Amino acid sequence: MTTPRWKLVLLQLVVLYLLGLKLWFSLAVTPMGDEAYYWMWGQHLAWSYFDHPPLDGWLQGLVAAIFGWSNLSVRLMTWVTLAGTLAIFWLWSARLAPHDRQGWFWHTAAIYLTIPVVFLMSTFAFHDHLLMLLVVASAYFFHGFAGDWEDGRRAWWRLFAAAILLGLAVLTKYNGIFLGLGYAAWVLLRPKLRGLLLTPQLWLAALLAIAMQTPVLYWNLTEGLASFRYHFLDRPTLNWDAPRLWQVLSFLGTMAVLLSPVLLLSLFRLPGMRKAAGDEDRAFGLSSTIFLTSTLCWTAISVYIYVYLHWNIVAYVALAPLLWRLIGGRIVLALHIAYGLVLVTVAVLNYTVTPIKLFGFGDLGAASTHGWEDLAERLDAQREAHPDAFLGAMRYTFAAQVGFMLHETDVAAFNPVASQNDYWWDPAVHTGRDALIVSDRNYQVATLADRFASLEQLEAVEVRDMFGKRIWQFEIWLGTDYRPASR
Repeated sequence: MTTPRWKLVLLQLVVLYLLGLKLWFSLAVTPMGDEAYYWMWGQHLAWSYFDHPPLDGWLQGLVAAIFGWSNLSVRLMTWVTLAGTLAIFWLWSARLAPHDRQGWFWHTAAIYLTIPVVFLMSTFAFHDHLLMLLVVASAYFFHGFAGDWEDGRRAWWRLFAAAILLGLAVLTKYNGIFLGLGYAAWVLLRPKLRGLLLTPQLWLAALLAIAMQTPVLYWNLTEGLASFRYHFLDRPTLNWDAPRLWQVLSFLGTMAVLLSPVLLLSLFRLPGMRKAAGDEDRAFGLSSTIFLTSTLCWTAISVYIYVYLHWNIVAYVALAPLLWRLIGGRIVLALHIAYGLVLVTVAVLNYTVTPIKLFGFGDLGAASTHGWEDLAERLDAQREAHPDAFLGAMRYTFAAQVGFMLHETDVAAFNPVASQNDYWWDPAVHTGRDALIVSDRNYQVATLADRFASLEQLEAVEVRDMFGKRIWQFEIWLGTDYRPASR
C-alpha cells in the first residue's frame, strides 16, 4: 500500500516550511560565536585544531576562497550536507520501501527534520552538520555490505566505503568514534556477522579509518597533545574526582526534550516490533545498536563531565532508517511533527527576531548573537580614531565574530580559556601597541589590568531586537601599551 497523495503533500509542506526557516536563518543571522570561530579555522589552515579535528575547518577555508565572506557562505556547507543526507535517504528508500519510495522518503525527511536537535545541528555551521551526513552515508554502506555478506556475496568495496566515511566522520569531530564502536558492537552481537572477525579485510578497513586520523595525531604530537589534554584533563567542566549524578539526569532530560518526547517514548517499542527479514531487520539491528552504544557511552561519561546534548548526535542520526516505523501512526506522527515545528520555529525566532523563552527555558547566550552590525559600525569608527590599535575581545567567540564582521583574521582573544586563537595570534608581535577591545557584562575588561598601561571605556553599544527593545549591551574599550601575560 502506497502513501496517499494528500499525505505526501502535507509532509512536503512540512519539509518546505523547515527549509524556509533554515534559509531565513542562513541569510538573516550574522555568524554566531562558534560559527565564526570555525570559519576562522579556515582562514588559518592547520593539520588539526585545538578543539576538534580539521575537516570542517578545511572545507570552510575552501568555501571562503571560492565564495567569499557572507552570512550565507558561512552556512553554505550546511546546505550541501543536508542535500547529501536527503540523497542518502532516497537511497535508503529503495532498500527499505521499494514499493513506496516517496512515502518512506517524505515521512523520514519530515520526522528527521522535526527532531529539534537534528534541525538545529543541520542548520548551525558547527561541525555537526558534516558529521551527520557522514554518519548517514557510512551506515548506508555498512548496512549494504552486511546484507551482501549474509547473502553470501563479498562486496568489499562497500565495507571500505563505510570505513572511509567513518574515517572522515572522526576527522570531522571526535565523537564520530561512537559510530565505529557501534559497528564493532553490531558485528559482535549479530551471529551472522561474527565470521567477519576472521577476515583480513575487516581489520584493514578499521586500520584505514584509523590511518585517516594522521593529521590529528601529527598536530597533537607537535603541540604537546594539546587537544587530548584539553578534552581529558583541562576542560573546565571535567570532574573526574567528583562524580555528579545530576549531570546524568540533565543529559537524559535534555535529550527527552530536544529529541522529542514522542520519539524517545517510541524507542521503547523497539524490542517488541516485528521486522521484515532481510534489509529491514538489519536496519533495525544496526541503527539501534549504534544508538544504544553511543547513548550508553555518553551517559557514563556524563557522570564525570557535563555532556551537551548534541555530543550524542551520532546516536540520533543513526535512527533515521527507523523513523517512519517508530512514528508511523497518524496521531503519534502529528504530535511529533507539531512538537518539533513549535520548538524549531521558536529557536529560529530566538536568533532572528528576539530572544524567547519557552516554558521558562531558553538560550542564555541568544541576546549576544544580535547587534553585530551595529557593533561593527562603531568599531570601524573607533578604528579611524585609533588607527594603530589592534583588535581584541574578551572571549574567543567574540574575537571571531569581530574578525568576521570586519574581515580581519588577526583578532586577539583575551578569555582565560584556551582556544585555537592562541595558536594563530602572536602576543609578542603586538607588544607595546594599543588595543580596541570588545566586552560585555559576562566577560569584563577588568581582568586585563596587568596587560595594559591603562584601560578606558570608549562607548557602550546597545543591542536592540526587531521591536526596538534593548536586549544586550556591548562595550568598546581602549587598552594602551599592551604587555603579554607572563607564562
